[in-house]
Amino acid sequence: MITAIGTPVLLNEIKHIQTEAVGGDIDGSVIKNKVKASFMESYTGSYTMDNATAEFIATSRLTEFVPLLFKAMNETGEDQAFIDRQVTLFRYFDFLDKDQAIAILYGQLLSDDLIVTQFKIISKAISSSNLIDYDQVEKLLAGSLLAKKAALKVLTLDKDWYSVQDIAYL
Repeated sequence: MITAIGTPVLLNEIKHIQTEAVGGDIDGSVIKNKVKASFMESYTGSYTMDNATAEFIATSRLTEFVPLLFKAMNETGEDQAFIDRQVTLFRYFDFLDKDQAIAILYGQLLSDDLIVTQFKIISKAISSSNLIDYDQVEKLLAGSLLAKKAALKVLTLDKDWYSVQDIAYL
């Protein structure tokens, strides 16, 4: 339950809320997921969550979880449950719109706080989800040493199909 101007409102009773930012309708499940996500801010990494929470994060498509995902990329562990939870978490990028996933992953590769562990996981996500974008690779080549390494790694990957623009870049 949330409160709107002092009146309790059950989330599952909200059908549609018009929003100009999205340009369309948002149904009650989106609001319910946003509220649920706000309660998950206490998670500091994948060690502190259960499998159901990891699955919710992966399938939610909520950008509120991106910092948590990059924090989880820094964690290591030998426990099989932990490894399975991380695999589930990193499927998050498979559920996003392709352009949004590219912006998030390549943006992190360009950030100053990129570490080697994140680099490996992001590179794997780019290749496994076929998120190769040569415009972004060009930006990586102008970045830090680790970003340049990422660019070279991405350039060695094969795409399912190549556009005329892709061929021009290559």
